[in-house]
Amino acid sequence: MATILVLGGNGFIGGWVAQAVRASGGDVAGAGLGAAPAGFGGPWFDLDLLSDDAADVARSLREVGPGVVVNCTGAVVGRSADLMLANAVATARLLEAIERSELNVRMIHIGSGAEYGRAPVEEPVAESACAKPLSPYGIAKLAATQLVLAAVAAGTIDGIVLRVFNAVGPRMGTGTLPGSATRKLLDAVREGTPQIEMGPLGSVRDFVDVRDIGAAVVAAAGAASLEARLVNVGSGQGRTARELVSGLAERLGFHGAVAEEEVGSPRSQDVLWQVADISLAAQTLGWMPAHDLASSLDSMAEAARADR
Repeated sequence: MATILVLGGNGFIGGWVAQAVRASGGDVAGAGLGAAPAGFGGPWFDLDLLSDDAADVARSLREVGPGVVVNCTGAVVGRSADLMLANAVATARLLEAIERSELNVRMIHIGSGAEYGRAPVEEPVAESACAKPLSPYGIAKLAATQLVLAAVAAGTIDGIVLRVFNAVGPRMGTGTLPGSATRKLLDAVREGTPQIEMGPLGSVRDFVDVRDIGAAVVAAAGAASLEARLVNVGSGQGRTARELVSGLAERLGFHGAVAEEEVGSPRSQDVLWQVADISLAAQTLGWMPAHDLASSLDSMAEAARADR
């Protein structure tokens, strides 16, 4: 397998994608804001898609010479304009740099289930569903997806969008529900606090283990040809956010109360039920998730205890 370049390789999903590539025996290179994470194990260059000149990015791409570029860059929190810059504009600049590099690469873009918006209850969301995002984050991610698919249609890249649902795994940022819950639970256990406060936890989500996301990227990178250009990556199972938080609480030794506030995340508070139809991923990439929510929570709790 040719070298796989992971952009955003020092981020949450990017780091796990790089690990999955190494575990598969592939050669990995990385790029992102700042230094490589400890033990990255491959070439690295500093990259800022919003400020670096496209010609310089193209030159860096040629120096690495990847066969696959995985775009894990972006932001999940911030003002609307910042989200559009970090997700859509950055992707547009990456596409320009790839075209300038004149490299024959496959591009794998990490999209988001937030692009779909509200889905009918009890009806898994397939790729054929009309994307109607409700949040600035979902709108920005959809714009990025459309840019990638337009480049594919134009013949600029051999590309695919992996539309990832609710990623879960160790050491998530506190801007996410799992990361925030982990931090609050750890603090409560340490300080003996009898209660933590979260947003509303009744919504049903498709929590997909970050290790399975990495495996999906490896499958897309190694496919002889891409039979689909937009593919859902999820667990295919619906679980409430309350189940996730209570599972973490049990594993971290918190026996107090979890109070639910009325206002939730602006990324998801208007979407009460969302589960991925993952049949296309199985059909076209031969990929299926290998970890259930219990396995994800075990790995998150183990990492959290190790970091204390």
